[in-house]
Amino acid sequence: MAFGRREEQKEVVSTTQTVIAKDLAIKGDVKCEGVMRVEGLIEGNISGNGEITIAESGKVKGDIQGRKVIVIGHVEGNIIGKESVEVLEHAVVIGDITAEKVSIEEGASVEGKVVTKKAQPIITEPPKNEEKK
Repeated sequence: MAFGRREEQKEVVSTTQTVIAKDLAIKGDVKCEGVMRVEGLIEGNISGNGEITIAESGKVKGDIQGRKVIVIGHVEGNIIGKESVEVLEHAVVIGDITAEKVSIEEGASVEGKVVTKKAQPIITEPPKNEEKK
């Protein structure tokens, strides 16, 4: 780095994929920045910025928060998708689902609230001060 110059920081997007195999059980919270596929059991919360898939054989006892969450297996906990949540045929969700876009296929089971929220607009100018009279 040269003096007086700043290097631009680039956003790094993880391309790694993490798989929790069928024969693996984890007790505790899991954080993943890339793509995650759960085929085994997780007893704890899952958080990440990527896509999180709970496979048909997968089971999660805890809350899930990710950019996109796809459930094919079993989840006992609340799910928050920053972009979307998909609950596919034969999936079971016992908990609330919150996302901008929610898709629940026929044959899926959901016990809980489903809340769809639009992304909040970005305010580009500060609020104007109003004078009191």
